Amino acid sequence: MSKEIIFKRGLWFNIIDGTFRVQVPQDHPDAVRRDWKSTDGKSSGTKYERIINALFGFIREVSFQEGEYGTQILVKLDENEDGETPIVALGTGTREGEDFLKKLPNIDLSKEVRLRPFSFTGEANDEVRGMEIMQQDEDGNFKVKITNFFIEQTKQADGSFKRVMKNGYPEPEGDTDMYSKDDWKIYFLSARKFIIAYAKENVLPKFGAQRPPQSLEEQMERQEIKDETDYSQIPF
Repeated sequence: MSKEIIFKRGLWFNIIDGTFRVQVPQDHPDAVRRDWKSTDGKSSGTKYERIINALFGFIREVSFQEGEYGTQILVKLDENEDGETPIVALGTGTREGEDFLKKLPNIDLSKEVRLRPFSFTGEANDEVRGMEIMQQDEDGNFKVKITNFFIEQTKQADGSFKRVMKNGYPEPEGDTDMYSKDDWKIYFLSARKFIIAYAKENVLPKFGAQRPPQSLEEQMERQEIKDETDYSQIPF
């Protein structure tokens, strides 16, 4: 007897301008138009998306996927009320992706999370971006802030703050005042490589070995994820 098997597609979320975006039909009541262009200028198009400020749920899986624009982090949440599986796609070279990986080891995976990307202009007129991760307190409110597992800001006697690396996070070697842009680029890449390796060795095994999505349709859905690291911004 013949049978049919229907595989449900994940509900894919990317981050644009400090918000989650999911593609919807043009006639969707919440559709917002976005014109996009690839970094190499070879492709462009228009998407219609629904804007979501935050996502809630249990993290069921974290995996890494190699794509045309570099390595992506896929964060799979538990099914929503419509039976769909939300999947957040983050580029490892984006600030949101690196921020997520730096906080990931501190997440209690037995509890729900609230994921909220942010983007604003800082005091130095610079762009501040990242991923806020909150979990529930004893009263069930999302007020427990997940902090950076690798970098701690400690207040000095003069009121300034000093960055302290911990849990094996690499520090710049030598005199950083003499660093060129290439030196900083090498350092940032090595630091990124470290947090990816740490996640693979210490966090991903908690979910068990599962194959990340490989279909052509899913890869096309994520094709705009790219390395957005601004190597001209030196954080020290």
